[in-house]
Amino acid sequence: MNWLANVPIRAKLLLISVLASAIALLLAGAAIVAYDTITYTDQKKREISVQAETLAASVTAALASNDAKVAEEYLKAFEANPEISAAGIYAADAGLFARYLRSGSSTRALPTATEPAGERFRDDELEVFRPIKDGARTMGTVYLRASTESLARRVARFGGIILLVLVSSLVITLPISLRMQRVISHPIQDISRAASLIAAGDLTATLPAQQRTDEIGLLVEMFTRMAEGLRDQIRGLIEGATVLGSAAGDIVASTSQLAANASQSAAVVSEATTTVEEVRQTAQMASQKAKLVSDSAQKAAQSAQSGRKSTEDVAAGMTRIRQQMEAIAASMVRLSEQSQAIGRIMATVEDLAAQSNLLAVNAAIEAAKAGEHGKGFGVVAQEVKSLAEQSRQATNQVRTILGDIQKATTSAVLATEQGSKAVEAGSRQTEMAAESIQALAGSVSEAAQAATQIAASSQQQLVGVDQVASAMESIKQASTQNVAGAKQLEVAARNLDELGQRLKEIVKRYKV
Repeated sequence: MNWLANVPIRAKLLLISVLASAIALLLAGAAIVAYDTITYTDQKKREISVQAETLAASVTAALASNDAKVAEEYLKAFEANPEISAAGIYAADAGLFARYLRSGSSTRALPTATEPAGERFRDDELEVFRPIKDGARTMGTVYLRASTESLARRVARFGGIILLVLVSSLVITLPISLRMQRVISHPIQDISRAASLIAAGDLTATLPAQQRTDEIGLLVEMFTRMAEGLRDQIRGLIEGATVLGSAAGDIVASTSQLAANASQSAAVVSEATTTVEEVRQTAQMASQKAKLVSDSAQKAAQSAQSGRKSTEDVAAGMTRIRQQMEAIAASMVRLSEQSQAIGRIMATVEDLAAQSNLLAVNAAIEAAKAGEHGKGFGVVAQEVKSLAEQSRQATNQVRTILGDIQKATTSAVLATEQGSKAVEAGSRQTEMAAESIQALAGSVSEAAQAATQIAASSQQQLVGVDQVASAMESIKQASTQNVAGAKQLEVAARNLDELGQRLKEIVKRYKV
């Protein structure tokens, strides 16, 4: 159906009228033909059925008396009815009893046997079977065949009638349709011509005044309002294009200067950012050095405290050594005194040994004098002499050892005195070193505190410099964005200027 899109409205309206009339008549004709066919069929069935039942009632006596001539007489009566083309009477047990065939009609023979009672169409003929009854007993069957008008002839007859009515309706509806399509299409053609002029740039095109209130009149009114509104808009557009052109030129000049200034500002900000970054790196290094100094000062302070404690421990140790030296000196003195006492004891022991030796000699003499009885005493005297000799030897050894002890004791006493003096001097030097280390620890602690404060200050300065660097970086990014924005603004301004120029060129072709 796409071909209808290019058909003029006049032809479309005419086609609609013709098709509507034709379709309505065709539907009406089809409904009439169908109704007539059904009515005709029912009517034929009723008519032939009535005749068959009448015949069945009439031939009951002839069939009962087996009089075929009487039955044929009844059948010949159908010559007066041209619709009956054949008839027959069938006995219940002997087959066809009597028959009738209209001369010049269908040559089709009668059925050889009966069929169930009822009506049925075969070709263009209606066949009816009706039972012949005598009371409740069925004696035979009546058969009637009637010719009917063919459906094609009836449709052709009704089609001719419908065609005649259709032609008549077209003769009547065509002038009305032409008048109506002129009423509809002429205003649309006027609108089309005006729209063509407006499309060509002539906004002065107008439509004839319409005194209509239907859809066409509403369309003409809306088109007129649209043309008026379009003229007003074009006038405003021309004025706006003029103002836009001049304003775009000023904006282009301003944005060009703004872009240049933004580029210069971005360069200055970039240099400042570089300088701040260098300052930040220097501050970071100073902060690291200050932290190292602070750590070293803290370690020195800890070392000074350890040194002071070590000095105090050394002083305490020197005191203990001095006390021990004094105790050793006293022990040496006592040892010397005991050595002298041992010497005296050794002298006594030596005297005892001499006396024991002398006693042993006397005892040996006496034992010799005693003879045999003095042998035991002589042995004792000999043992005493041996013991005295051993005592004398031991005394000599002890004297020798005691001499060595006395010499060592004397040397130890002298060494102890010298050690005491050295310990005394070391104690004084330790006290002086402790005082010096105490003073050094105080200085180192103050230096450590100062270094800690310097490190804290350097850290704060580094934080501040980082903040400044971050701010400068943000400013740099903002400057870069400003430069990009200024360039975009310049491009937009130039595009706006070009748009204004094109707009001027566009509105020049409109005539208002």
